[in-house]
Amino acid sequence: MSRLSRRALRATLEALTRKYDAAYLRTSALMFPRRYREPADREVAGLLAASLAYGRVDLFAPAVESVLAILGEHPADAVRRFLPWRDGKRLAGFRYRLNRPADIVATLWALRQLLEECGSLKACFLAAYHEEDEDIRPALTAFVDRVYQTDLTAVFPTGTPSRGFMHLFPNPRAGGACKRLNLFLRWMVRPDDGLDFGVWPEVSPAKLIIPLDTHVARVARALGLTRLRSPGWRMAKAITEALKVFDPADPVRYDYALCRFGILEGAGKGSRGALWQAVGGHS
Repeated sequence: MSRLSRRALRATLEALTRKYDAAYLRTSALMFPRRYREPADREVAGLLAASLAYGRVDLFAPAVESVLAILGEHPADAVRRFLPWRDGKRLAGFRYRLNRPADIVATLWALRQLLEECGSLKACFLAAYHEEDEDIRPALTAFVDRVYQTDLTAVFPTGTPSRGFMHLFPNPRAGGACKRLNLFLRWMVRPDDGLDFGVWPEVSPAKLIIPLDTHVARVARALGLTRLRSPGWRMAKAITEALKVFDPADPVRYDYALCRFGILEGAGKGSRGALWQAVGGHS
C-alpha cells in the first residue's frame, strides 16, 4: 500500500465512522441491548440479539423482540429463573429461518446454567481469556465449548443439540467467521462510545476480531483491506490486521460503519472510487 493510498484509505475509514453513528442504531441489532442499563441485562440481551442477527434487520428484529418480550425489563434475572418445562411454552410460536422454539429454549436454559456456574457471562468468558493470546479466538472457543457442556437433555432428550441451536453458537475451531459471536464481543469489550458498551474492560479491544459478514467482506475487498475471497476466520483475521495499521489498539471500531455502509448503500457502491466519493474523498 503506497503512502498516498494509505492516507486516502485512512480518510475514508474515518469519514465512514463519522457518518455512521448512533443515529443508525435502528439498522443494527445493537439497538436491542442498548435498551438496558444494567451490564448483566446488556450481556444477556446482547448475546440473544447477536445470535439471531442473521438475515435482514427487518426480518430478525421481530424474532429478537419476541424473545426479549418474554424476559421482561431485566433479562438476566428472567434467565436466572428460566425453566424449560415451565417457561418454554411461551416460545411455542417462535419461528425464524433455521430456528425453532427448542433452539431458543435450549439457549435460555444454557445461559441459566452459565450464570449459575460463573455468576455472569463476562466471568465465563474471562475464565479462558489470557492477555498473552494473540486474539480472542482461544477464549471464544472455550466459551462456546462451555455452552455445549451445559446439560441440555431437558430440551434435547437424546443429548444431541439441534442444527438450529448449533447455528446460534458456531465454534471458531471450525474455521468459520463466527460473525455474530464476534459482534457480541465487540459490543461488550469496546469502550462506550454511544454504540458499544465497554462493560468487559478486562479484555483488550486490540484482541477483537472484526464481525465478518457479506457486507463487511464486500466493502473490505473494495477498500483493499483483503484479497481473500472466501469469508471465514482467516478473512476476518486478515481484515482486522489490515485495520490495525490505522488503529492498533482498537481496529474493530471501524466495523459498525463498514457494515452500515454495506447494508445501506448496497452492492452498487462496491468499488473503491464509489466508496471514497460517497464520503467526499478522492480516488
